[in-house]
Amino acid sequence: MIRTTIFLEQYLRRVVLTVTCIGFISCIAHTGWATASERPHIIYILANDLGWRDVGFHGGRVPTPHIDALSNSGARLESFYTLPYSSSARAALLTGRYPYRFGLQTKSILAWSTYGLPKDERLLPQALNIAGYRTAMLGSWLLGHAERNQLPTQRGFDYFYGNLSPVGDQLKKINTIGLTDWFEGERQMTEFGYTTDLIGDKSEALIDTHDSSTPLFMMISFPSPGMPLQAPDRFSSRHSHITDKATQTYLAMISQLDEAIGKIINALDKKQMRKDTIVVFHSDNGGAVKRKYLSGDGDTDQTVSDNGPFRSGSGSLYEGGVRVPAIISWPGRIQPSISTERAHITDMYATLLHIAGVSLGKNDQVKPIDGINISPALMKNRLLPKRALVLNVNEFGGAVLKNNWKLINVSTLPSQTELYDIGNDPSEELNVAHQHPEIVKELSATLLEASWEMAPSLYLDDLSNPRNYRTPMFWGDNPQRP
Repeated sequence: MIRTTIFLEQYLRRVVLTVTCIGFISCIAHTGWATASERPHIIYILANDLGWRDVGFHGGRVPTPHIDALSNSGARLESFYTLPYSSSARAALLTGRYPYRFGLQTKSILAWSTYGLPKDERLLPQALNIAGYRTAMLGSWLLGHAERNQLPTQRGFDYFYGNLSPVGDQLKKINTIGLTDWFEGERQMTEFGYTTDLIGDKSEALIDTHDSSTPLFMMISFPSPGMPLQAPDRFSSRHSHITDKATQTYLAMISQLDEAIGKIINALDKKQMRKDTIVVFHSDNGGAVKRKYLSGDGDTDQTVSDNGPFRSGSGSLYEGGVRVPAIISWPGRIQPSISTERAHITDMYATLLHIAGVSLGKNDQVKPIDGINISPALMKNRLLPKRALVLNVNEFGGAVLKNNWKLINVSTLPSQTELYDIGNDPSEELNVAHQHPEIVKELSATLLEASWEMAPSLYLDDLSNPRNYRTPMFWGDNPQRP
């Protein structure tokens, strides 16, 4: 039996529960906390595989009144980029560094994987915890679960409630290989209800019981509206006019996600914490769409998400995979606006630590970060510096974005180089690589430099471990349109 199974089924039955945190506020005895007036509360909300046009403010098929209200209260980031895969996106957020630097550039950590986010990386909750924040993680972790030192409660979070690996059933709380995967602290537990409801209700309860004089960082990572497609009847019935069952369920999941986010914002209002709280919301990557892979494996997820004008979706380096709806709201500090300044998920690490007054000096931040502090653009309407964004690089290719030029290199056979003028062609319809060889040369050099700094892929290394489950090698980003 693989080590993942041993850990989930045996080890965690023996481990002492370090943080049950029914009362949360009394569970960790820290001293010297900073006050919320000095450091704002931070609520960071991730959706899973939410399409660009699946929110109301982008013309979605279903109303999202709570997400739209959040958008109207803050900055709507129209050029916000993440990573193609869930684990990579979370790793970039929590480290401020490109995942290729520490081996998480290839696909996501799966239920049977034995590796995790390397323990020598400084994480956002660790930095905030030392600065006096109470920290909580709710929902999908997806950054390692085979060993105890990979768990969120060992990586800076005072409290954890949710799933460690990809969800296999939203109601049964099992992962994709059928093992129970729902935890509070480090204790595996049986919980009844739907994942989105449970996460929303627990988030609401933690805010309600929190001592608002202590700064709070909550990362809330909803599995919805990603696979598997499941929704409670009370939400599905709202969309009974839709005949396609998959689409009906997907839209119901978005409605449920919106309701849960409304509960969180209402809890902040009720606690009179809202004006002292930064709320960040975005999808971890683009919505899942069908793609035909060169490996001959056929289509993937059902086409139910809507990435609007953007090409492809989750798992792809095209805009539909890495450009996502994003909001940052802080009443009185960030004015309602629509920003086209190009930002990256790694920027959130530097930005939130800067706002919280946490040091990024070399004595504290030993490893250099790739993100920048974007608060001047958010609070003072200043332009961000021009820079190249490495959207990802791995053993099979990569992509880099500079100014309005985006280079995608597919090195698996048949290899291909693609260049797009994103400013004039956001749908990536026209490959202009042959017309601009000098730009291809410049961006290729940037991508090559990044590849020399790339750590070996932990996903590919993990393939050498014996397993009882079929593990995909790597499908890559098919140059064919979906």
